[in-house]
This record gives sequence, structure tokens and C-alpha cells, in this order.
Amino acid sequence: MVVVVHRSIALMALLAVLTSIPALAFDHVPGDLNGDMLVSADELKIAEESHAKGEISSDALAEIRHIHERYPLSVVDSVGRNVTLYRPVRSIACTVSHQMETLRSIGVPRDMVVAAPSDIEKYSIFQEYHDLPTIGHFYEPDLEKILQIHPDLLLVHPGPGPTGQNYLQTVLERLNGTGIKIFCMACSRPDSYSEEIERLGRLLERENESARFRAFYESVLGSVIGRTKGIADENRPKVYVEYGPYRVSNNPILDAMPVEMAGGKSIITGRTGGEISPETVIAANPDVIIRLVYDEDYDAMDANGITKLKSVRDEIMGRPELQNVTAVRDGRVFVMASPFWTYLPYSGCRHFIGLAYLAKILHPDVFSDVDPRALHQRYLSEFQHLDYDLSKRGALIYPEP
Repeated sequence: MVVVVHRSIALMALLAVLTSIPALAFDHVPGDLNGDMLVSADELKIAEESHAKGEISSDALAEIRHIHERYPLSVVDSVGRNVTLYRPVRSIACTVSHQMETLRSIGVPRDMVVAAPSDIEKYSIFQEYHDLPTIGHFYEPDLEKILQIHPDLLLVHPGPGPTGQNYLQTVLERLNGTGIKIFCMACSRPDSYSEEIERLGRLLERENESARFRAFYESVLGSVIGRTKGIADENRPKVYVEYGPYRVSNNPILDAMPVEMAGGKSIITGRTGGEISPETVIAANPDVIIRLVYDEDYDAMDANGITKLKSVRDEIMGRPELQNVTAVRDGRVFVMASPFWTYLPYSGCRHFIGLAYLAKILHPDVFSDVDPRALHQRYLSEFQHLDYDLSKRGALIYPEP
């Protein structure tokens, strides 16, 4: 009699959980009857018996069996936090566009993304996300809005923000105990992006899709690094990268990374970021100058709309003080839009395409067989699933190497 009562209570609990699935918080697990966030073999058996009696649907049983077989699932994020899930993620909020771009690359359905960063409408490549509620910038998230939306998973940039504040700790403290899982990932740095793709794929059960994208990403990166790692120091061109006239990155080490990976030497390595004097540039005598532009959405432009890029290059080429600098004298001055770089407005996850362009700029003979435009088109079509023809749209580099 006691066994019958216990089984009856378990069945009622199971039915209550299953009928409330659409409104479940992330701290409730379908099929978990004793509140330990797990589906044990005994709990699975109860679900199977209930299904045999027609008391629960085949879909409900399949979900419970899936949770029993695959969860709990633990994945370490980009700041070393061990994040444990007890059931599949159904809804995701992003605090930076790079995360949304990565979700698209690994085939995460659009309807799983329920909130976007507040600047998402600036980007023409994210049209399908423009109707989402926004939750602030990654360094200044709207915690009240996040709690209201209550996603299963909140993707947070590891930081720091532009003023260096420790916003991440505030987010972790405020959302602790809410049932919202927080996973930190930047999705922008070539030294960590590959691992982030793999980790996100495991977290969201998109292992095959993430492996496919990761293979493409690493093939591009590998084709560059494999050829440049053996280039002797004396054969590496000196490169000056600026964001404005004599304005350089606040993180020279990070900006030097793609230059060095592409087989060059950054002239601002070891210097304080922010500004650089014309005299310093002249003394360094760079072989190549790269100017980054980030003031508008260059993806939205006509492919032949190079007026802005050309005017920026003409300004550099016309600086009287640089006329004897090798890069200007030899015409090796290039303007690159921010989608090919990192940590800039309108930037994204295409730093590896920018790296392929940079390698071809620095070593045209070594990379004569590499077609960065074709790689870019494949990425946009095959992994971003965009109707984006580079022969018609997007003014992203000038002149094209």
C-alpha cells in the first residue's frame, strides 16, 4: 500500500512538472521528482511506465530520457568558471554581437535567442535579431531587464569594459540564485576563439555544427600561421596600425597579435596606447600602414562604395611628414573596416578573415594562392547563412591586395 501511494505521488509530481514545461525556470528539470536536479534511473522508469499508460506524451518521455542520458553537463567558460547545466538550454540572451554571430555559425536556431545587446540595430548583418528586446551593453548590462526576460543562459563578455570596471562580478552577484546560467566568452580573439567555439558547442549540444565551423576557422588560421611562423625576423615587415590620425589602440599587445600572426612586426609593441607622435612613426619607418575605420556599418555599403575608404587612405598618403616613410613611398597603405579587427564598433568574429587579408598584404608572394574574398564569402554564405554577395555589397578593404 505504501509503495502504491509513493508511486501515485511520484506520478502526480511528474505530471505537474510535465504540464508546466513551457513556463519552467531553468532550475527545474523535467522528470526530476525529488528536487535533486537529476533524472535518476528510477525516475526514468516512472516516466516510461507513465508513457506506456498514455499519461505522458512521447515527446515528454524523449526529453526526460535525453536529460537522464546527457545531464548534468559541465563546461568551463573563458574565465575558468565551471558552469553546470541540468537540462538543455531553451533561451539565450547575448550582451555583445560577437556572441550572436557565433551562435549563428554553429547553427543555433533564431528562436532560441531572446535578448540582444542594445547596439544590435546598428548592424545590417543582424536583421533577424532587430526585433528582440535589448539588455544594454556587455559592460553595462540592464540587470532588471535580464531578470524580467529570464533567459536560461546569459552570455557575458569577460571584459573589462571601456573604463576597466569589474562589471562581471556585479553581474554574477546580482544574478546568483535566479536560475539564470552565466557563461563568459569574448568570441573575438584569435588566441581563444577556437576553444570558445568548442565549448559553446558542447554547452548547447551543437557539437557537430561547432566542430564543422571550428575546422573552417582553424583551416584559415592555420594556413596563415603555418606559413608565417618560419619567417625570419629580418624578413618581417614593420607595420603601423592606427584607428585615427596617430591614434592607436589602448591595448597595443592585443593589436600586435594579428600583425605578428600574419608575419609582421608591430611598431607600437611595448608602447603606451592611445596616441603616438608622428616623429615616432617616422623613426620606426614602417613598411606597411593599416588604417582601421569603424565609424559606420561598412557591410551595408555598396561593394563599389569605396569613397570613404579611399579618402581615408588619401589623407594618409598626403601627410607631408610621411612622404619619406617606406609604406607611403611604396604605396603600401591599406584601409580595413572594423569587421576584420577586434574591439571596435561594428566589429565581429571575422578577425580570421582580416588575418588572411593582412597576411596577403604583408607577404603577397607567400600568399599568392590565398583568396581572402572567397574565404569571406564562404563564411557569410555557409556559416552565417546570409544572402550577402560580396560582389554587390560590403566595402571592407581598400585597396584589395
